[in-house]
Formats: sequence, C-alpha cells, structure tokens
Amino acid sequence: MSKNKKITVFGGSGAAGLLLIEKALSKGYAVTAFVRTPSKIPIRHDNLTIMQGNLTDVQKIEEAVTGSEAIISILGPVPKSKGLVVANGMKNIIAAAKKSGVKRLIATVTPSFADSNDKFQFSFAFAVFMIKKLVKESYYDIVQTGKYVSESGLDWTLVRLPMLSTKPETGEVHAGYVGDGRLNLFSLTRADLANFLLEQIGSKKWNGKAPAISN
Repeated sequence: MSKNKKITVFGGSGAAGLLLIEKALSKGYAVTAFVRTPSKIPIRHDNLTIMQGNLTDVQKIEEAVTGSEAIISILGPVPKSKGLVVANGMKNIIAAAKKSGVKRLIATVTPSFADSNDKFQFSFAFAVFMIKKLVKESYYDIVQTGKYVSESGLDWTLVRLPMLSTKPETGEVHAGYVGDGRLNLFSLTRADLANFLLEQIGSKKWNGKAPAISN
C-alpha cells in the first residue's frame, strides 16, 4: 500500500485514466486529477482531488503537481485538434515539475516515438507509416511529446502503447522494444496498462527508458 503518497494524473478523464485513478486510490495513493472537464470524472473518494485546468496554465499545473511522488500522464492527441497540444502541454508539465521539485515523470506515447533499441517489424512500421500519412499532426504531437520527456532531465519513463482494449486484465504485460518478437500491436487491456503505470512509480527498471508494452 502507498498510503498518503500523492500522485498527479494528467489525462484522467478517459477510459484508461479512470481505471488508473481507481487503481491508484485502491492502493492508498492520494490522487490529484488535472482535467479540463471535471464532470467527466464520476469517481468520488476522500483521497481524490479533481482540479480543473488547461494545459496552457503553467501556474495551475504547478499547483497540481506540488508535493507529488510522481506525475503520470496518459494524455493523447485529440482527433482534428490543431497544433502540438499534448507536446506543448507536456512542456508545461515538465517546467512545473522542475519548479516544484517533482522528479518522477511517467508518460504514455506510442511506437511512433522510436527508440534506438527498436528493430524493424513490418506491422509496427506499417502502422506508424499510416498514422503519419492519415493523422500527421497527431504523429508529430506524439513524437515531440516523447522528445520533451526524454530530454527533460527528470527521472522519466516513456511507456509506448499499442491499441487498448476493454477486455478484463490479464495480469501479464510484456515490456520491451519493437521487433523483439514479444509485442502485440493490437493487444493491451486498459486495466493492465493502469497496473503497469503504477508499478513504475517505485521501480527503477525502466527509468530513462521507453519500453513498448502489450499483453
């Protein structure tokens, strides 16, 4: 249990984010969820603080992260949004973390952000090619987000995600790199993702690394 240790979650109003918040609360964390629309979080708990704000508001972000053991971001590009919304928001999150003295940052991206340990795998390469072709701004948003995190100087981990599913958690997550023969582009439950993210708070295994994960 992690009684009274605070974490700040960005992107907590989506399906994966809500599961993450629920699991964090069940493990005894005090959670601050920074969201644009608080009504999208139906969870009520004594250890949950829902803070309304925008990713452009550095002062509000700083208020949200102050005193946190870790920051977890599961922000993702919004379809048809213009500009590098997530990347620019991450830049502000990093600035707030540094000012507040928060060192641990765990953020999700996708294999569009390449890692030097990756090897060629056709299914991943084709998926990234199509994303870049069809949703170019989302592609660059993810890539720039990964760059900001990996160059932040914080104690960071980038978790690269495949497609998420609503299936029940399996309790088994493969973490490695593209082309290692273990990863599945189309298989990761949201519940298993939430568990993996929370495990990274106290683990140093993937510090300064960008594992790709799947069931």
